[in-house]
Amino acid sequence: MGTSYHIVVTTSFSTKTRTQLKKNVERRLKEISQHLSTYIKDSEISRLNQAEAGVWVHVSSDLYRVVTAADSVSTMTDGAFDITIGPAVELWGFGDAKKASQNEPPKEEHILAIKNSVGYQKIEIQEKPPAIKKLDSNLKIDVSAIAKGYGVDEIVLLLQGMEDIHGAMVEIGGEVRVFGDRHDGSEWTVGIQSPLRNRGGLAARVHLQDKSLASSGDYVHFFKHEGRRFSHIIDPDEGVPVETDVVATAVIDSSCMVADAWATAFMVLDVKESLEIADREELGLMIIRREATNDLEVISNNTFKQYRVE
Repeated sequence: MGTSYHIVVTTSFSTKTRTQLKKNVERRLKEISQHLSTYIKDSEISRLNQAEAGVWVHVSSDLYRVVTAADSVSTMTDGAFDITIGPAVELWGFGDAKKASQNEPPKEEHILAIKNSVGYQKIEIQEKPPAIKKLDSNLKIDVSAIAKGYGVDEIVLLLQGMEDIHGAMVEIGGEVRVFGDRHDGSEWTVGIQSPLRNRGGLAARVHLQDKSLASSGDYVHFFKHEGRRFSHIIDPDEGVPVETDVVATAVIDSSCMVADAWATAFMVLDVKESLEIADREELGLMIIRREATNDLEVISNNTFKQYRVE
C-alpha cells in the first residue's frame, strides 16, 4: 500500500509463536495489497482498471467489500467521496508515480478530459458471485482512501481469532484500530498529529476501546505553484485539489474502513454538512481548520468529545 504498519499485541506468546504471528500478519497484508494496491502493476485492482467497459470482472471478497463500502459513502455524500478519482490523482501527480515534485498543475484541457471518466455511478457491483463492471473503459479505481482502514480491520480480525491474544493496537499508514486492553489493563491512548508539523506535538489524544481512528489532512502530500497550494485531496466533482479552510479531519468508528473513508469525505464537504452527517451516522468527528489569522480552530462533535483526553 506504499506505507508502513505497526502492531502492538498484548499476549503471553513465546518467541517462536510471535514469529509465526508476524508471518501470518505479513501474509495477510501481502494478500490484501495484491488485491487493492495500485502500486502493484499486476494486482487485482490494476487488472480491473485495465478492463474494457461493459464486462463483468469477477473480484475477490476483499475488493468487493471495499468497493461496496466506498459506494455507500459516495452515495451518502453525493460523490464527495469517490474511488473513481484515480485518473485525477494520477494527473495531479499524487498517484503511484509520485510526480508532485514537478510542482506544476496540469493543463485545463487535460483536467476537463479526465473528468469525463470520473464518477462513482460509472461502476456497477454484483454481489453473487462478486463482480464489478466499468461503464467507461478509461475509468480507474483508486481505493487508497479506504484500503488502509480495511487492512487494519482485517488484521484485527486475524488477531481476534487467535488464542492468548488479549488485546492489540493495529496501525497502517496512520489509521488505527484497537481491541481489548494494554498489558497493564489500561485503555489504549492514541495521539492525533498536529497539522503544524514544524512545531511538533499533537492536536489531540483519545482513549479508545474496541474502536478505530482514521485521519486525513492536506499538510502531508502537496506542492506549491505560483503562490498557490495544491494538496492530494481531490474534489471529484471538479477534478482539482479541494480548496478549503479545513486542514485535517479525524474520525472515530467501530470500523476503521468506514472511518478512513469518512475522514477523506469530510475534507471535501463543508464543515456544517460534515458535522450533520457525523451526528446522523454516529461518528466521532474532529475538524481542524485554518482561520484568517493563520491560527487553527479545532471543532469536535459530542461523540468525539467522549473519547478525548483533556
